[in-house]
Amino acid sequence: MLRHFSLNAEALYKSLILLGFSAFLFLLVKSNNIIYYINPRFVKLTEAAAVLILLMFLAQAGSSLRRTSGAHSCRRYGHGINKLTFLPFVITLLMAFLLPNNALDPSMADNKGMNLGARPAPSGRYSPTPAVQENAPNAQTDNSNANNQGYAAQAQSLVRSKIDELQKAGLIKVTEDNFTLVTNEVNIYPEQYVGKEITMLGFVLKEKKFSAEQFGLARYVITCCSADAMPDGFICEYKNAAHFKEGDWLNIRGTIQLGKYEGNTVPIIKVAAFSKVPAPQNPYIYPVYY
Repeated sequence: MLRHFSLNAEALYKSLILLGFSAFLFLLVKSNNIIYYINPRFVKLTEAAAVLILLMFLAQAGSSLRRTSGAHSCRRYGHGINKLTFLPFVITLLMAFLLPNNALDPSMADNKGMNLGARPAPSGRYSPTPAVQENAPNAQTDNSNANNQGYAAQAQSLVRSKIDELQKAGLIKVTEDNFTLVTNEVNIYPEQYVGKEITMLGFVLKEKKFSAEQFGLARYVITCCSADAMPDGFICEYKNAAHFKEGDWLNIRGTIQLGKYEGNTVPIIKVAAFSKVPAPQNPYIYPVYY
């Protein structure tokens, strides 16, 4: 008895869409354009997702062809499907492949809201680790609490040492690794850093609330993905600040002083020297969790 194949059009469409999404994720990772969308620590998860979608494609592609017995030639079934239901997925794939992969535009900082200026001070830099409860119901709970306290104590100790280094340093060098630590520490406790020199790389932000000699110097900080990106940095002062354009990348060196912003006392960097530089290959900052 002759065997022929029947084509399930709906399963075929679904399999092609799955293949498209898998290929797109693989291309993003291989080209390293994935950094424009997510924190690098999630790249392995993206690769795993691409492999999983590829396996789903293989399973769906296999179900799109079925063997049938009889003397009929290859036939199609699934004619009653509504092809419009696949349109949103097709449009999404086309946009994904055709639109360029670019970093966030500095002008988007106005929409996202800048994390410049004063920030609420915590009750303490280092909250004490809670003591292990005595007479806990079981030893497993005690061990878990002890381990958590050990990790917290270790993290606190490392952060404490990093901040001690900042307070002792005559020159604070802001790097990608210590960016969020420096901006948080100096913005929350500016009085402790007055008079210290600082160097920093960032892009220029302009706000109507700034004076003619002021500008923001910031980087986008991404915790998870580009959707949660927030511009973070410092207010700077320079007599010819009007010559800077929003989005210009600068390497600056200056001194931390106190100033006012929206009625709050904030650190302001008095710029002594600067150089215009091209945007870094990866313009984002990813918080380091010590």
